Amino acid sequence: MDNLRTHHCNFVGELILAKGAIPLYLPPYSPDLNPIEKMWAKLKSILRKWRIRIKDKLISAILQALNLVTPSDC
Repeated sequence: MDNLRTHHCNFVGELILAKGAIPLYLPPYSPDLNPIEKMWAKLKSILRKWRIRIKDKLISAILQALNLVTPSDC
C-alpha cells in the first residue's frame, strides 16, 4: 500500500490481518514500486505541455491525453 494516512490507521491494519494477510507499505517515495505513478506523471506532463486553461476544455484534454498513455507507461 502507499503511505496514505488512512492506510496506517489501526482499523485498516486489523482488517488486513483478520483476512490472513500482512500489511506491507511502500517506502515514502517509490515510483518504481508503484507503476501507476509513471502513468500519472506522463498524463500530467502532457496536460502541462498543452497548457489547457479553460475549464470546459479540460475534460476533453484529459480524455485525449489518456489515449496517449500506453501499457508500457504503467
